Amino acid sequence: MIPKLTKANIELAEATFGVKLPASYVKVLEERNGGYLKTDAVPVNCANDWAEDHIHLDELYGIGQDEGIMETEYLRNEWGITKGDIIIIGGDGHAFVALDYEGTTTDPKVIHIDTDSSKVNVICDSFDALLRIMYVAEDPDDDEMPHRIDWKKKLKNVATIVILLAVCGAIIYKGYMYISDWL
Repeated sequence: MIPKLTKANIELAEATFGVKLPASYVKVLEERNGGYLKTDAVPVNCANDWAEDHIHLDELYGIGQDEGIMETEYLRNEWGITKGDIIIIGGDGHAFVALDYEGTTTDPKVIHIDTDSSKVNVICDSFDALLRIMYVAEDPDDDEMPHRIDWKKKLKNVATIVILLAVCGAIIYKGYMYISDWL
């Protein structure tokens, strides 16, 4: 995980790409500098390999020295992405979500890049709009999604274990005391 977002990281990214990052993107990263999201899907009207009506987006890239969005050029080269003026903010190699700064330095559109087909489609006109349309498409209890943890359930299980250990400890202690009285 990338360390906490700093003003220096934001300034480095904006200077490197020659753009102003969306305030809402920076705000999200101030809470957690990259990582898994509570949502995992974005509705789209374009064909893609993930689903008929949405793309998969369960993680955002943060900003760090040579990490997160700062790997955009490396990812473009690695996956043969020819689209310029972008900052990749999420994806897995076969598909990416990026901020598209073509024709602007302040108000990027959000695009989906399918590296298998080389198709680029606009998802929405802003990062703010992206945040408004994201949703959960998968079952959070799905075993294939280990990053989704039901903390209330986990804490309930931990509490039960602690209680059982305390009871077992008391029983063992009482048993030891009973046996030591006989010795």
